[in-house]
Amino acid sequence: MRATDPIIYNLEQALAEGACPVCHCLATATTRSLTNLLYEFVNDPLTRDRLRASGGFCRDHSWALQQMGDPLAHSIIYADLIGGFCAGLQELAASRNGRSSFPAEMEQPCPVCREESETQKRYVEGLLAAVHESNFREKYRKQGFLCRPHFRAVYSQARSNEVRSFLAEVQLERLSHLNSELKEFIRKSDYRYAGELPGTERDAWIRAVRFWVGASDLKINK
Repeated sequence: MRATDPIIYNLEQALAEGACPVCHCLATATTRSLTNLLYEFVNDPLTRDRLRASGGFCRDHSWALQQMGDPLAHSIIYADLIGGFCAGLQELAASRNGRSSFPAEMEQPCPVCREESETQKRYVEGLLAAVHESNFREKYRKQGFLCRPHFRAVYSQARSNEVRSFLAEVQLERLSHLNSELKEFIRKSDYRYAGELPGTERDAWIRAVRFWVGASDLKINK
């Protein structure tokens, strides 16, 4: 994987966002995938077959898609899913063999979750390739900070002790600063210091959640 690879380019651009670059790239890719689904693939037979097989989208991706709007696309998707549910319910109600429960759903994962998993793998591998490039490494040293899930993934897949040491050094520096901000927030929450003006620590608690579990927000454009 060369420095001109689009994966590395996207990661490098994401460093300037001040958040986990893998989360940022993953959210961008997922938003693009959902947009393509709404505007190009709602009538695609293969897409419809996959949605039936998975029981539709997971909860998070269902609502992310809903926030993007497009009532017609949603009507097409859910008319198909609800029609299949009704057919199954009619069959179940008419069953004479005593069956009283639906067959297990989600025999296949949510198609967006599956795509996210594959995309995440590419970006984790891309970041490990990118840190061997001097320009990227310098930018990462200044701006890089991975969420805990993606740091664990990248760190555990690094084959070089030198790369692991570099990743740990940068991560510890960022986490030390974040932890200091959290403690400063706690200090200023004491009534004795309530008169002090808030600083960068005022949103540290949000950034702490983002670090611990990764970013949750897709880049929804309405």
